[in-house]
Amino acid sequence: MNTSHTLPDFSYMMKVGQLRHIQSTRESGAFWNPDTLVWQFLSPAQRWSCLWRGRLLLQRLRADPFYDYVLARTRYYDEVFVDALCAGAQRVINVGCGSDTRAYRYAHLLASKGIRVLECDQSGAIEAKQAIARRRLPVDHVDYAPIDLNDGAWPQLEASLAAQPPGPTLVLMEGVSPYVNTDAFTAFLRLLSDRLAAGSRIAYDFKIRGVKDGFGLEGRTSDPFRLSTAESELDDFHRALGLRLVHSETSSALTARLLPGTAARPARVFAHDALVQLEVPARA
Repeated sequence: MNTSHTLPDFSYMMKVGQLRHIQSTRESGAFWNPDTLVWQFLSPAQRWSCLWRGRLLLQRLRADPFYDYVLARTRYYDEVFVDALCAGAQRVINVGCGSDTRAYRYAHLLASKGIRVLECDQSGAIEAKQAIARRRLPVDHVDYAPIDLNDGAWPQLEASLAAQPPGPTLVLMEGVSPYVNTDAFTAFLRLLSDRLAAGSRIAYDFKIRGVKDGFGLEGRTSDPFRLSTAESELDDFHRALGLRLVHSETSSALTARLLPGTAARPARVFAHDALVQLEVPARA
């Protein structure tokens, strides 16, 4: 059990959290990051590092295409989250939640609609996050569960899905699939398709096949999940799993759309990822 009450540095989880914190404290206007609570999940040393880098290395950070994409992706998933709640989602499941704060930033909206959030991550991360959140943030509407998508079977989550409200669910998987084996992630999508109510939404992002194919090769991941960005291939892949493709967008298009001005700086546009939104259709 993690007793340090500090989130472990799994993959890019803490890198993304620290970049969000820097953007929320050092940037303004169109480049301000709305995640003003992420610092709660950073250790004192990590906060100090963010302060130092934000003051002395901000131009170097801005020169990294991933820096702008972190902001664009934060705003994108914020919109997905709020839109789903306003459209009638009865529950949110955040898989690979890491240092994400939507369950807490939108606590008032969630509480007003009686919506619970299930946060899931690897056991060490979720134990630490739960301990931190319970000390510092509103958590009456939040549940926590360990999950490792590479396990290939998820009995605890399946039990939770069986007990879920009858209405639609939103499943978020931000920055998750690149670290999961293809077979396991595909099986997880199939499970969601089978168990979620009609009208449920699934939103996730992925590394584009043929771009940075070695990214995510670590630990138990030997065949990291990848897809093409071709609309027909995305549609065919998800339809075979019983899911309807609602929206797809590349990371470069997303960044240009949500951060006006970056389109004029093509060298700074992050072009490794794509994002999809799916819906569970009504069953015949």
